[in-house]
Amino acid sequence: MNIFTLLYMVCVATALPSWPRDDQASTSDAVWFLPNAPITRYQVTVIVPAVSPGGGYHAVWPGLQNEAGTFVFQSVIADSKSPGSWKFWVEYCCNPDYKANPIDVYPGDSITSTFTQDGNGVWTDSWSYNPGPNGAAAGSPPQSGSTTENFADRGQLIRGLLALEFQRGGNWDYGQVSWSNIAITASTTNGWCANGYLVSPAFNIGISPGFQSSDGGSTTCSWSNVDFRSP
Repeated sequence: MNIFTLLYMVCVATALPSWPRDDQASTSDAVWFLPNAPITRYQVTVIVPAVSPGGGYHAVWPGLQNEAGTFVFQSVIADSKSPGSWKFWVEYCCNPDYKANPIDVYPGDSITSTFTQDGNGVWTDSWSYNPGPNGAAAGSPPQSGSTTENFADRGQLIRGLLALEFQRGGNWDYGQVSWSNIAITASTTNGWCANGYLVSPAFNIGISPGFQSSDGGSTTCSWSNVDFRSP
């Protein structure tokens, strides 16, 4: 049982895989968005945080989880491939497993991830990267990309996440993580924006009020920002 399973059970939910990891101990914190219905679109922007000054591995990611709690589709920012600096890649786990080629990213850069599905189990994570002052100074150009795969055999993706994860003794020592323009569209007409999320125990966050709009049989819930406040 992984750390996300434990956290989600504490929050009265089901199992959750996470950024695939080795056998080293791992700790995590997360916000789960819970429409309790199939998600068809999930968009979020994150500002790349400061680099950890300490040891261990660190990751910041948004993602989607299936109903069974056995699969996650993620946009990962992590230092596991290059301690002391951040890299970004798209990933999904488990069965199938995949990691896209990483790109270098820098504190203050922004990455927007848009997860969409075509109604037949085919999902796409389209991302766009815009360098901030540090990225521009390093010569990083704006760029974009996408990853598409059929996840029909993994079931519906019904939970959205914003997560931090730590391995090999890593901890949250790099300051606030800021997310913005969060929007989730799900196949339901139920109003779920106001209270449709769970937060890891003792996790200090700030979240703006949710805004709801409906179109046919779908509801979109939007939040202008979510801030993970450093301990």
